[in-house]
Amino acid sequence: MLTGAPLIAVFLVTMVILFVLLIKFKFSATIALVLASMILGIASGMPLTTLSNSINGGFGGTMTSLGLLLAFGGIFGLLLTESGGTEELAKAMLRKFGSKYDTLALNLTGFIISIPVFFGSAYIMLAPLLTSMAKITRKKLPVYVIALYTGLCITHSMVPPTPGPVAVAGVLDANLGFVILYGCILGIIASLLCGWLLSTPLGNRLDYTLDDDSLPENTAMDQGALLAHNPNAPSAGLIVALILFPAVLICAGAIGVLFVSEGPVYEFLSFISNGAVALFFAMLLTGFCLRKYLADKGTVMKLIDKLTDQVGNVILVVGAGGVFGQVIKDTGLADALVDIFSRYNMPVLILAFLLTLIIRASVGSATVAMLTAASIVGPGAIELGYSPVVLTMIICAASMGLSIPTDGGFWIVSRMSNLDTKQTLTCVSVPSTLSCIVLFVLAMILNSFTGILPGL
Repeated sequence: MLTGAPLIAVFLVTMVILFVLLIKFKFSATIALVLASMILGIASGMPLTTLSNSINGGFGGTMTSLGLLLAFGGIFGLLLTESGGTEELAKAMLRKFGSKYDTLALNLTGFIISIPVFFGSAYIMLAPLLTSMAKITRKKLPVYVIALYTGLCITHSMVPPTPGPVAVAGVLDANLGFVILYGCILGIIASLLCGWLLSTPLGNRLDYTLDDDSLPENTAMDQGALLAHNPNAPSAGLIVALILFPAVLICAGAIGVLFVSEGPVYEFLSFISNGAVALFFAMLLTGFCLRKYLADKGTVMKLIDKLTDQVGNVILVVGAGGVFGQVIKDTGLADALVDIFSRYNMPVLILAFLLTLIIRASVGSATVAMLTAASIVGPGAIELGYSPVVLTMIICAASMGLSIPTDGGFWIVSRMSNLDTKQTLTCVSVPSTLSCIVLFVLAMILNSFTGILPGL
């Protein structure tokens, strides 16, 4: 098999082929990703039996971690939409914040909810809300996607108890409390800059038309009739409660296990804090609570069967992304990148940032990139006197940049918001990369206060 620079060159060529297939020739994302996986594996010299195992293992591994979460979360969100609930929530948000601050509201919502809830779960739950808001305001949907996505992505990458930051803090022996504190401080600045202030100018650059004729083309935002509650739809308060229900289960379980280490209570808390389990119960509770608003669509169970077909396409695309990521991992690309970077004598913090960023873009896994960089750079950096908390901030910041088609989250946003590859690059890759750069700058500023600020 190829190693070193030749392997990296093959990967870059494969990425060019993938983008051409997706953007130029409008290939199905599933077909393009699996085809690119085969091209990369064969061109890198991977034995065909190993390649076939990687393809099967990549899809299976992705389904193990995301399959049920995507299915239950997707149906949960669609039930909220079919009942008219997300539209009522959108109206309530617009009544409360107005069109001037609707993107701020979404950005802060994403920032808060992704601390306890896995990014994919949160986006799946809230994606229908974005469409409902776009229908009412006639703003471009990408504006709302950028605002929400950036808030979600930043806390998912920077703030424990999400697994990545927790793992890096553990490897570097960084104080978890201060990681949470500084992660929130740095994160909110980056979220507001890249998710709120940039969402409108960036989203409006895209040629996007919402496929919906339910509202007049030139509906005024301040028309009371438009934003009034529909008595035949659930209240916004009920929808908020249903959205928060899985978050509460996850939080309660995650916090509870910190105080109970064994026994039936521990088992129960671990069970309800599982994302797929929490979304399963949220799906059932939503169907029960909204059953009268869904009565014209048949029984709730028949509707769930029908909605499963719509969710299937999302699952297939994300699984294909997992195939591509697994093949990349099995070629040894991460080792090749590490080998090349180790030859250059550059400042430790910059090395940690670039190494994490490139591995993350290459293999598509933020967690793999975080742990690889922390394991390589961490011990030496700590010996040189760098703050473990600052180093954790830098590695976590880099892990959210360059979210491209190697990343499963890229395809979740693409499919849940009906964006093509080019639109998703603008809505996902651009804000994630800008955010990681802003966070890196902020972390370097934080580093200058080592020994002055607490915890550093």
